[in-house]
Amino acid sequence: MSVRHFFAICLILLLGVTAWWILGMASQVRTYSMGERLGSAVTTLWGTPVVQHAPRFSVQVPGARQQRELLASRNHITVELQLEQRRKGLLWYPTYEVLFDAEYAINNDTLVEQRVRAQLPLPSADATYDEFEVWVDDQPSAHGVDVKQGIAELIALNPGQTRTFKVRYRTRGLYRWSYQLGGETGRVRQLDMTVATNFEAVDFPDGSLSPMVVEPLGVSSDGLQLHWQADDLITRQPVAIALPEKLNPGPLTARMSFFGPVCLVFFFVLVGAIAILKQVPIHPMHYLFVTAGFFAFNLLFVYLVDWLDVHLAFALAAGVSVGLVVSYLRASLGVAFPWKVAALGQLFYLVLFSYSFFLQGMTGLTVTVGAILTLAMLMRLTAKLDWSVVFQRQA
Repeated sequence: MSVRHFFAICLILLLGVTAWWILGMASQVRTYSMGERLGSAVTTLWGTPVVQHAPRFSVQVPGARQQRELLASRNHITVELQLEQRRKGLLWYPTYEVLFDAEYAINNDTLVEQRVRAQLPLPSADATYDEFEVWVDDQPSAHGVDVKQGIAELIALNPGQTRTFKVRYRTRGLYRWSYQLGGETGRVRQLDMTVATNFEAVDFPDGSLSPMVVEPLGVSSDGLQLHWQADDLITRQPVAIALPEKLNPGPLTARMSFFGPVCLVFFFVLVGAIAILKQVPIHPMHYLFVTAGFFAFNLLFVYLVDWLDVHLAFALAAGVSVGLVVSYLRASLGVAFPWKVAALGQLFYLVLFSYSFFLQGMTGLTVTVGAILTLAMLMRLTAKLDWSVVFQRQA
């Protein structure tokens, strides 16, 4: 390879880097411009992350204006989370439907009658609530509900009496669900909370309270049952569950596009080594068409994900690219060039490296292992090569 050919190949690689950068930026613009417009539509339909606060029970202090906080003697809460992944544009949104069913017990341990004010804020004034019920003992509440102010009930308790305050509703949300324990005091008595999900990839956000018990929902159904139980708990940590998110096609195609030149550099090294070992003359124009064949993978993949499943789009784009490059090398360089080795190289450097983006956190390790294997292969194949003769021949 002459110096002129070397700089021509570097120029071709630079052009490829520019093309991949433009494609990656275009993919990002398509993704997030559509995401801003369609994301607001998803929020309008499904709401925002649901945050339910614990109720506040208070008693008027005789002869004073302030109120005394009253702790519920029992907190029995059941929650059902039904995940439904929805796609808008090039992004997936983890939407869910939540059924909240809670029963709180309050008791009067004084010698006089108490009138307890129960207040439960609703997650959002803009949300839609179905199957809405409020009960005091076994009697449904006849009071209206202000979604901005939440639920408010006045409960009379005789000395030594225990009564229950029950709330049930169904609503929808996005991304995560959380329950703020303990209200202002941060103290919860006799907590018995169960959250049932229809998914197993449960994640607990930082700063949240992990469940005491996690068990499968059932043999015939996917999902988990999460249990929080405590006799007398003091905490400021909420119970929170982050719903699993699917791999988003838009950001995936952008990351692969930006990574495209790395795959090409590895393949150029392989082709250059083959040219030296087999003494096959390879012109810079051959490198140009190989670059175009590699670029075809990312270009086709970016637009196929609009219409096909992301894995199917990846397989089709990879097949087209490998077919283009291998058939071109075989036709242009003849039988002297080991096109089967080139095919394996493209499968490794382009397909495998790119597929590592489907596995979160595996891309760096995949490239590192690939680089080490490539180095080991080159060292073994060129160990007995007389480089002075090679460079004299190239000169």
